[in-house]
Amino acid sequence: MLNFKKKTDAIVDTPDMTEREKAQTISKMISKTQKKVKREVKVVVAKGGAKGKKGRPKGVKGRYKMVDSRMKKEVRAMKRLETKGKYKKRQKC
Repeated sequence: MLNFKKKTDAIVDTPDMTEREKAQTISKMISKTQKKVKREVKVVVAKGGAKGKKGRPKGVKGRYKMVDSRMKKEVRAMKRLETKGKYKKRQKC
């Protein structure tokens, strides 16, 4: 906090910058220090009759992603291979 205050005081004391430029640089500093809140995405496994259905499943609030069991297994396998260094994504030419 003290370091931040020193920086802002230094910016305010510079005579060659306009008031608008000073305000912009200070607001940029503030935005960099604030933490970004990442929303948690719930993974809903489509089972039985719900596999083909679209729309929000019952009992799920907030963000969600519909997946099937095959998709979950493939994602786990990709992560495992990436950590070993064997799997590399193909780049489009």
